[in-house]
Amino acid sequence: MNWSTSLDPLLAVAAAVLNVKGELIEANVGFRRLIVAGGTSPPSSDIARLLIQPDFSALWRAPPDRDGLVYQGLLTIGEYMGQTRTLLARVWRESKCLRILAEYDIEDLERLNTSILRLNRDYTQAQVELAQANLRLQAANTTLKETQKKLVEAEKMASLGVLVAGVAHEINTPLGVCLSAASALQDESSAVSANFSRRSMTHADLTRYLEASSERAVLIGRNLERMARLIDSFRQLAVGGKSRERQSCRLRECLDGVAGSLGDRMLAVGAVLTIDCPTELLVEGSTEDWSNIFSNLLDNSLKHGFKARAQGHIDIRVTHDTKSLRVDCCDDGVGLTPESVGRIFDPFFTTDLQHGAGLGMHLVYNLVTQRLGGSITCVSTPGNGVCLHIEVPA
Repeated sequence: MNWSTSLDPLLAVAAAVLNVKGELIEANVGFRRLIVAGGTSPPSSDIARLLIQPDFSALWRAPPDRDGLVYQGLLTIGEYMGQTRTLLARVWRESKCLRILAEYDIEDLERLNTSILRLNRDYTQAQVELAQANLRLQAANTTLKETQKKLVEAEKMASLGVLVAGVAHEINTPLGVCLSAASALQDESSAVSANFSRRSMTHADLTRYLEASSERAVLIGRNLERMARLIDSFRQLAVGGKSRERQSCRLRECLDGVAGSLGDRMLAVGAVLTIDCPTELLVEGSTEDWSNIFSNLLDNSLKHGFKARAQGHIDIRVTHDTKSLRVDCCDDGVGLTPESVGRIFDPFFTTDLQHGAGLGMHLVYNLVTQRLGGSITCVSTPGNGVCLHIEVPA
């Protein structure tokens, strides 16, 4: 059988002639394109191995019909471990050669093309949906940021409201005492002045007036001092961020100074202070900040931890490495409830309303976290004392 030269340029039809050794004698463009689809062009003497199913030997052994046709059906061509192609083929044996005529299955190509078109449509639709989802996500993200901003502002206003209410509450009591004492003193002064004008004031009246005036003056002075201390505490709460000016502190000297200033109070409650801190340790932060921290920690133990106790122990241990400085301040006092542990750093929280404004530990928290850039945690259970752990960058 001979094919027309019109098959030579066709790509959809593969035509070839192989000799008995499987060597390629002639082939059209479609067949040559088929055998190089895997990326390499095999030599003409190595074409037989590309016939996979059925293989070259099976085709050669098959008995021909009267037209020389030895096979008609699907023919798989390619590499066993690589890319293959399956075509609808007819194979003839003539004399000492095999003639192969194969064509791509048009129906398969149409199905493949339809699948590709469908996949393209699905991909395009997916891209559109993804773009729409991105727009919705961007809108949701914008809304979330706006909501977060509003929540932050609301939280700031709420915190400010709590602070203002606390300041007003704490100052209101001593201020009320001062006003009452001043009003009473004014009334008594008016009465004494009237008696003096009528020349009816006795020695006893003057004595009572002077004694009452002295008592009320002491009362006014004491409450004004309390107000001054409260205002100073409020001022210290605004510790701001880290100081731009680099400062350092000899921590052991600071601790010894604070312990010395509280010596009488510790003696009065029978408290024993143990300090474990390297003598020459130089740390970041001002001496004033560290003094405020240790003063409030010790004051908290003396005022609240050892309340109604005959004695107590306070241990301060300082450790450090190249990355951080750690301070553990523990006492064996009455301890705290879980609720109190959770609120110990809140402003105006105190376990003793008669002897505290609830600002000391909040000031410590602000100094450690804002000024020194560290962290502070509290561990305590009722009856087992309090342990405060401070860690700041070295």
